[in-house]
Amino acid sequence: MFKKISQLLKGDPHRRKIEELVVTVDEINALEGQFEKLTDAQLKEKTSEYRQRLKNGETLDSLLPEAYATVREASKRVLGQRHYDVQLICGINLHQGAISELRTGEGKTLSATLPLYLNALEGKGTHLITVNDYLARRDGRWMGAIYHFLGLSVGVLQAITAVEGSPRAYIYDPNERSLIEDQNFLRQTSRQQAYLADITYGTNSEFGFDYLRDNIAMQWNQRVQRGHNFAIIDEVDNILIDEARTPLIISGPAHEDSENYNRMAQIVKALNPEDYEVGEKERMVSLTEIGLAHVEDMLGMELSDPERPEDVTPEQARMMGFLEQALRAQHLFHRNKEYIVQSGEVIIVDEFTGRMMPGRRWSDGLHQAVEAKEGVKVQAENITHATITIQNYFRMYDKLSGMTGTALTEKEEFYRIYGLDVLPIPSNLEYKAERGDAGLKAEETKDEDGYKYTYYYEDDDASKAPLFYKRKDYPDVIYRTTEGKVRAIVMEIIRYHVIGRPQLVGTTSVESSERLSERLAPELIRRMLQINLIKSAWLKAKGAKVEDYLDAPELAGLNEPLDQLRMTELRRLGREYGLTSMDLNDESNRQALLESLYLDENDWERLQPLFDGGVPHQVLNARKHTEESLIIAGAGAFGAVTIATNMAGRGVDIKLGGELDEALLSRVNQVLAKYSPEDPYNMTMPERLKAVRNLQVKLEEEEEQAALDTFIKYMEDMAKVRELGGLHVIGSERHEARRIDNQLRGRAGRQGDPGSSRFYLSLEDELMRMFGGEQLENMLSRFKIDENMPIEMNMINKMVEQAQTRVEGSNYDVRKHLLEYDDVLNSQRNRIYQERDKIFTKEDLHEDVTEMLRSELTSRVEAALTDAEGPWKLLAYLEEIQPSINTDFGSYPSFTFQAVMDKLDEANDVETLKNGILKLAKQAVEVENEHVKANAEELFDHSELTLKNQIAEREDTLDAYLDSLDPDDRHDYQAELGAIFGSSVKLGPKEMQMLQENPRSMQKTLVEGLRSSLTLNIARRLLLTLERRFAENWQIKPADLANLPYSELRAQLSEQVQGSLDRRIERLFGDNQEVARDLENNQDLMEEALEDSDALLKLLLNTTQGTHIGFDERTHRRELRKHSRLNYLFSIVDEIGTLSSEDLTAQILEHLGNAEERLAEIFGTHEWSQLQLNELKLSGLPETTRQAISSELGENLWQTVENQVIAEIDDDLAERIQTVMGSQTQNRIYRDLLLRTITESWVEYLTKMEALRVSISMESYAQRDPLVQYKRQASTMFTELFSEVRQGVISKMFRYRPVKPGEANVDNASTQQKQKSKTKKKRRRH
Repeated sequence: MFKKISQLLKGDPHRRKIEELVVTVDEINALEGQFEKLTDAQLKEKTSEYRQRLKNGETLDSLLPEAYATVREASKRVLGQRHYDVQLICGINLHQGAISELRTGEGKTLSATLPLYLNALEGKGTHLITVNDYLARRDGRWMGAIYHFLGLSVGVLQAITAVEGSPRAYIYDPNERSLIEDQNFLRQTSRQQAYLADITYGTNSEFGFDYLRDNIAMQWNQRVQRGHNFAIIDEVDNILIDEARTPLIISGPAHEDSENYNRMAQIVKALNPEDYEVGEKERMVSLTEIGLAHVEDMLGMELSDPERPEDVTPEQARMMGFLEQALRAQHLFHRNKEYIVQSGEVIIVDEFTGRMMPGRRWSDGLHQAVEAKEGVKVQAENITHATITIQNYFRMYDKLSGMTGTALTEKEEFYRIYGLDVLPIPSNLEYKAERGDAGLKAEETKDEDGYKYTYYYEDDDASKAPLFYKRKDYPDVIYRTTEGKVRAIVMEIIRYHVIGRPQLVGTTSVESSERLSERLAPELIRRMLQINLIKSAWLKAKGAKVEDYLDAPELAGLNEPLDQLRMTELRRLGREYGLTSMDLNDESNRQALLESLYLDENDWERLQPLFDGGVPHQVLNARKHTEESLIIAGAGAFGAVTIATNMAGRGVDIKLGGELDEALLSRVNQVLAKYSPEDPYNMTMPERLKAVRNLQVKLEEEEEQAALDTFIKYMEDMAKVRELGGLHVIGSERHEARRIDNQLRGRAGRQGDPGSSRFYLSLEDELMRMFGGEQLENMLSRFKIDENMPIEMNMINKMVEQAQTRVEGSNYDVRKHLLEYDDVLNSQRNRIYQERDKIFTKEDLHEDVTEMLRSELTSRVEAALTDAEGPWKLLAYLEEIQPSINTDFGSYPSFTFQAVMDKLDEANDVETLKNGILKLAKQAVEVENEHVKANAEELFDHSELTLKNQIAEREDTLDAYLDSLDPDDRHDYQAELGAIFGSSVKLGPKEMQMLQENPRSMQKTLVEGLRSSLTLNIARRLLLTLERRFAENWQIKPADLANLPYSELRAQLSEQVQGSLDRRIERLFGDNQEVARDLENNQDLMEEALEDSDALLKLLLNTTQGTHIGFDERTHRRELRKHSRLNYLFSIVDEIGTLSSEDLTAQILEHLGNAEERLAEIFGTHEWSQLQLNELKLSGLPETTRQAISSELGENLWQTVENQVIAEIDDDLAERIQTVMGSQTQNRIYRDLLLRTITESWVEYLTKMEALRVSISMESYAQRDPLVQYKRQASTMFTELFSEVRQGVISKMFRYRPVKPGEANVDNASTQQKQKSKTKKKRRRH
């Protein structure tokens, strides 16, 4: 037998591959008799045996023949279905990590059970990917019976629903029953359990989204997937080619910020011209200092610290973001230019074409800012939390395979991108015929229209009566116009529907399906048939034949769209060519109608109802997968007409006569196996029908008879449809991909059924217009071919296929190029997700955080010591990341306060301590005052330069303006000069007359006014800024400064600055002695501070804060407010600058290390107090904490204290336990902090990368390779991402504090005080 196949396979590489696989198939077949003898229990035990053999060192490949024989036998017993040899070939190829191209109806679903079972034996999980939920549910329930019989578990994933609110998952359970048929045998379970099953069915989207959800989860136990071991993708061409670039995106609203956008829009509209500067060329808007102050007044909050403008809080940064976009929206984006407002929405206008671009939105909050400016509803801004393309997700699997009916045309892409070979597998019928020993032979002949086709007959049948068929693929038919093509399609639909032949009409879009459906309505059907009557009458009158029909000018009006044709004109034409009536029911028209549709008299009864009812049909598209799959299964019923997009209902076979339930077929096989001596599993459907009719026994169960009766009825219906030619597929347009056309064709001719396909094209189709349609149209026009006349030309067919090949190649090049971009983000995503996994799995994260701290501080200290302002910024940064810790469970100073405390270390009495604090406080204020004066001088210098530049620029503009004035033109001088001045200008009648008559006569006056106006603006900004900085109202007005030379203006303001600084010194350290008085009022605290570091820290903190009486404008009441009095960092900044970077770094790291340890102690003390407060025991602690304590104490001692009352534990032992508890709590905090920081930073990074992807295309205009530039910038951005993560962690790691416990009873309170007293630090003395 093998030799015969070898001769047939010849040199085709695909056939050589099948030849190799046939050897294994023969091994499996040889085992069939042996496995049939096993009992159910013995067959089930095989699974455990195989798993043990794997553990002992055998491979999956060595187990394959036995495993496949096991699955085949199990399928026969529980489903009544036996795997054919071609299904075994398919299964072996899938196991080897390749794509099996198996035609529709050849049993891909059953084939997949073989490799899924084999690979599931490893215990790593195997996945079957489907295109929709219905197929996942159907196949999981259907094939689940095999796996369950063999002891394997099956999970089924289902999409989220609006009602349930979360993704669903099921486990196959034969004991589970549901009122919903397609949920029988499915027991709802968690997502984790579905993935822990040996085999999991689900859609590509569900697997991909679960991967993304896992990688934004904040707890390890929230993750559901367990790796990517082996997957089989059903309809692999659809998923890995058509949807390859589809991004799976988990997104959410950044914030509900409509209020902030609206608020900022109102604030920006209220600003004065001097509050901002617009750079039209740079497309930038910036606030002036006076503008910033104005905005802060309206907001009621500071947006930056004047002393440290580079250090802003997250909330300040967020509000500045709203402000910046509001400024851009107000001054750079103009209505009816960059956008229009239509139906309450802001729609972008393309700057090059002027076309509206609905659906497009500006990013980074700009679109929301424009919406707020225009007063329309502010739409929520979404951000991407996680994303991956289908293509990149499936490339992660260790082993990947796929199956489909159409893959060969995309073999290069499959191999280059996924490393997958494609193997086309013959149908079962072809395979059996090729073997030569199956009793079948092929015969090629012609039908009544002269078209060749192939059928199969029994070897011993001398009459060669057809038993099975190959599908007839008729040549494409081409029409000049789309209208002519659609009319021909409708006529064919009518004809085949009338005779009862089922039809599937494929379209390339949902819109095309709906348009074609409209043409089957009664009115348009009548109009079509009436046109046919007129043409028939014309042919008869002219004595012409249909095939001789040429372009007839007198009938040109009939080619107009049907809905534009008028009955009066049709009646006129009808009468002209001998028609007595246009009524389709009229007896005189019957014969002509039947002849035009190639029908006979017996068909009139089915044709007539169409006149008033139209053609009954179903319209499907690719939106509602579940409903489509159910409907398309019935598309093979008698007279059925189904219009569908080419991709609709993939994965569901169309069976002649309608759907035959697989469970029913299984039941019939089981009945035959029980009562018939023949093997039902190797029978064809006709053989099975013959066997059922030949049964001469009394059936034991009524259910058995009902199954046989239903089967006979189904086969009779199928026979009727077979006699008519089976399913006919009509393609309404060629798709740009050949495999999509082949997929549509493949719906017909299933498993040897008769069937046919034909594509209808027009020269107006997109593919034809792109590739040679114009030349062909010119040729047909010269020959005066009517647009309704069909043309069959092999040349055109070849031209179309060549065009498809070119488009396929072009699309592949695009996808391949985009993949290179994707690979950049893909590798970065893998790196980020690996880092998250390490954080989850690493036991102790203290070293990782410490290393982040060391790396960040080393670089910052080195930079600080090379910059004059560096020491100030460094101390401010340290104060920001590690402020002083002050809790009920302990305290610890910031770096600045620790340095100040060290200076007070020698104080032995209250007086010495007081004087030391006063000295340091006064020193800090004096140094700060010098710093403030220096900043004020810088501000004056900057303002002077700004004023000079503005005067020079505006004078030039004024000069040009005066030159341009024409006495004969009318002008709004005040408005025009106001635009130049940047403020309102008022002119008297005399001055305006002078401008009208002699503009230059006003030049000196206008220049003086301009300088005065600009100086006034500068004076306002300076005055408002300085008054705000010193929190004082100076007795000086901007108008008093406007006419002064800038040097005098500066001198007066400098005098005011010095006065404010002197008053500050006097208030704090003069006769009033504000700081000294506060110290004297805290005499007890000062005495305690001599011995206790915590008390000293509290004392110093008190000196930095003052109080004053303020007025609340909302309540109209006076209130006591706190204000910052002084900052001690100014007292140590000079000393910092004298240290080497190594010494300073070591000093800072030592301090922060102690802060970290102190926080751990505080957490431990807090945890201990909580145990006491709630009367809990150590056994109730988290498992990781219990294990850490056990490791510290030893197993024996741990068992002693594990369930002991907390209060009874020895103090020394309690301190050791608290240390461990604190360290564990801190470790959990670090884990959460690291995860959140990485996740948040990654979310922001995705937004930046999308912006980079959009902008990088402009690089090509600069003669640079966009891909190279993209990779370079992405690499830099990714390095910066890790720096941002490091900074984010450091900024928060010292800010966690224990939650204050609830009120405790006296005993607990005293215990807490006892714990607190134990943790107090003695002051160090040197």
